[in-house]
This record gives sequence, structure tokens and C-alpha cells, in this order.
Amino acid sequence: MNIRKFYLIMTTTITIFLFSSGIWLLLLINTTSAAHDTGNAKNSNSLINSIIKPFVADKNPVNILVLGGDKVAGNTDTMMLVNFTPGTGKISILSTPRDSRVKIRGLGYTKINAAYPRGGAELAVETLSNFLGVRIKYYAYVDTAAFRKIIDLLDGVDFYVPADLKYDDPIQNLHINLKKGQQHLNGKQAEQFMRFRKPTRYTKEVQEFYDGSDLKRIEAQQNFMRELIRQKTNIKYISKANDLIDVILDSIETNITMSDALKLAQNISNIDTAGMKTFMVPGDSAYINQIWYYIPDRKATELIVDENFHSDLGAIPAYYTNEEDRASIRSSKTPTRPKATKNPSNSDTSIKGSKTPKP
Repeated sequence: MNIRKFYLIMTTTITIFLFSSGIWLLLLINTTSAAHDTGNAKNSNSLINSIIKPFVADKNPVNILVLGGDKVAGNTDTMMLVNFTPGTGKISILSTPRDSRVKIRGLGYTKINAAYPRGGAELAVETLSNFLGVRIKYYAYVDTAAFRKIIDLLDGVDFYVPADLKYDDPIQNLHINLKKGQQHLNGKQAEQFMRFRKPTRYTKEVQEFYDGSDLKRIEAQQNFMRELIRQKTNIKYISKANDLIDVILDSIETNITMSDALKLAQNISNIDTAGMKTFMVPGDSAYINQIWYYIPDRKATELIVDENFHSDLGAIPAYYTNEEDRASIRSSKTPTRPKATKNPSNSDTSIKGSKTPKP
């Protein structure tokens, strides 16, 4: 046993002993004082509750924003709102295309993936909250490097790759080469699958699953996440918790505290993987001022959110209206729908103005 594990076990044992002793003493004091002063008893109960609360599993639904991308480049290619109801194990995931045209504080109407480079996770959370009309309690920005480490720590993922996926970009030093069929993907291979958007050369088989748009990639990412959650909600991975926490603390930007994580973790065994729901913000594409956008259908999105993304924090009013959306589209040229293999929906998505679509 290494020194780190020894201290972990020792600290945990002492903490449990002190916690149990403290609760017993507080209950004793509470019982004694209750005979003399009802008001003091209420104060003692309040004190006990405040001590116990961080260790009690939370049963209320909670919204978590998961951002994924390359932190060095400061992008957010993946934006998923996850609603988790610990009491029932229900999970709903709503993906927002990175080219979605929304209103961002300080920037006005622009692509939603500009929020994180502009103001970090705080502005990304604010933007998604106002766009969707929900309050988001937690966020986590998962860098590509952290994603690889996590998948490797979890011993990889068994996944069926729908077609031969091949893409080479020497400029990004990105090389994707995955074969069709059932495979055991390690961290590097899982990253390749999550980033794949279009092949170097199209075949009929690839075109069936990928048309070059971010929408098809989102669909593939959701399928992967479904399998990841289904396979890894297993008690055997508790032994890897220490290493996972190290990766999270070192590589993932999040506002989830240790006590929050412990409360959420107590409900892992309750997760209903079979009943998991995945959604994508509905909408269409359009050119506005010579820039390609994904235009969300806010009414249809509102229906999805109202039914599947409630939380104990309640709703939040959006700071812009549907009328603004309609006015911007009316002032633009008539949207045209390009052919699937030439969909430019990921063109010009870089905040730095790159015209090269990036997988």
C-alpha cells in the first residue's frame, strides 16, 4: 500500500469517527436542552441539519452544462446540457450546435461558441441559461487531453463504429483512422470518434452517417455518451475514483465541489440508462450578413426544455425575444439549403476568423 492510499484510509476513518461522535454529542445536547427551551432545540436541529446536509444525497433534479473542446485554442465544439434527477435516475441530454445564433452579453447576436473564449465558463453558462430559459447549477469544461485520460482510466469503451472514418489534417496534427465495426476504443480513439465530422474522401457508406455538418457529429457524440454512461455506471469503477479525482482537479474546469460530487456519486447506481433521453436544439441554417448560422427554433426548444430540464432552481427569463430572431432572419437573404456533402455549417466557426472548417 503506497503512502497516499494509507493517508486516504486513515483520514477517512478519523473523519467518520469524528463525524459520528459529533452527531451523537449534538443529539445529546439537543435532547437535554429540549426539556428547558424549545427555541434552543430548534437552533440545535438547524445546526445538525447544516452539518449533515453536505453528506446527504441530493434527490432534486439538477442541470449541468458540459463543455468540450481544446482549451489551448479556447473553443467549445461540444455543448451539452445534462439534466439529472437523482431520485429517479433519469438523465436527459440536450446538445446545442456550436454555430447556433444566440445573443451573448457584450457581443450581441453571434455564434454560441464565442461565449467561452469571450468570458470563460461563467459567460457560457449565462448564455445557455438565457437562451434555454433554465438555471444551470454546475458546469464542467472537459479538455480533449482530459477526455483521453478519463477514457483510459475507465478501461476504454466498447462501441460500434458505423463506417470507416479517416481524416488527416497536418496543420492541426489531427489524424483520424477508425475501422468500421465493434471495437474497444481507448482514450485516443474515443477522441477521434468524438471529433470526426467529415472524411478526407467521401464514400457512400460514410455519407450515410456524416454529411460534413456539426449536426451529424452531435448525433454520433450522443450515441457515444449513451454507451459511456451505460458501461461505466458500475460499482467496480469506485476503485478508480482516486485517479479520476486527480484528473478532474488537474485538467477539468468545474464549479462542482467535492461535497457536491460525493452527493451526486451516491446516486450513480440509480441511473436509468435505458430511459436516457437525448435531444438536439431544433432549427435550420441560414446566411446572415455573409455568415453561416444555425438558427434555433426557440418555440420547439422551449417545449423540450419545459418537459425534460426542470430543476429545483426554477426557470429563468430570457433576455431576448423571439421577435428579435424573426427580425434578424427577415433582414437576411432567403436561407438556402446546400447539398449534404457541401454543408458549410462549420465554416468560419473559429473565433479567430479561420475559414478552414475544423473537425
